[in-house]
Amino acid sequence: MAHGPEGTVYRDEEGFNDTLKIDINFTQMKLIKELKNSEISSIFHVNYNDEPRVFKVFHNNEDPGYADDGVRDLNRARCEIRAYCNLKRFGICDGGYVPKFYGYMLTVNPANWAPQLEAFQHDRSLPSAILNEYLPQPLVMNSVTYSKKRMQKAAIGIQQIHLALIEHNDPYPKNILIVPGDPERVVWIDFDFAVVYPDNTYIGDRECRWIEVSDGKFSHCQLYLEAHRVPSLSRYQNY
Repeated sequence: MAHGPEGTVYRDEEGFNDTLKIDINFTQMKLIKELKNSEISSIFHVNYNDEPRVFKVFHNNEDPGYADDGVRDLNRARCEIRAYCNLKRFGICDGGYVPKFYGYMLTVNPANWAPQLEAFQHDRSLPSAILNEYLPQPLVMNSVTYSKKRMQKAAIGIQQIHLALIEHNDPYPKNILIVPGDPERVVWIDFDFAVVYPDNTYIGDRECRWIEVSDGKFSHCQLYLEAHRVPSLSRYQNY
């Protein structure tokens, strides 16, 4: 049975930042490529108003509600929208540590972008969506692409995310992208498990320990990649 927000850190939440709510004109959206799909969401590379973007659409079937621990929202769409609203508010998007965020839609009519949203036609509720920066030719952080400098950038990124009162909650290399360019960027993605605290007063000893555990997972990944890196493919490790 789903729990409501009562008794959680989201108990006083009255919604997301309305200034970031958008109404997409789907006649101006052209599909370039479907990047990923799952039972949770579909991710599309699109051209919107002649600009490259990522359009991520979430299935909304039965709302799983909130966890008993009082901090985890089990609804993946709410988690990601809430996180990006905070990342935008705290300027983390502008710093390049995460993709730029162009807004969210709480409800999308799949018929408005048919047939691309055919997979959402039979969901119990209308899907939600976010519109993000498109990152060209990204590399996933792994034992081939790993370098100390890149991982140091990732560590700075996760600390910046914490400054936005966010615990990523899935701090693994699969969620770290290396974006070619000058300068090269190291970008954190996928905030659909994120815990977002309304303000610092909600972060007590228990929550600090959880954040420390999360940081420990990231540090363990760093040690693992260092131990298993593939030096023969140094062309991926120029930085």
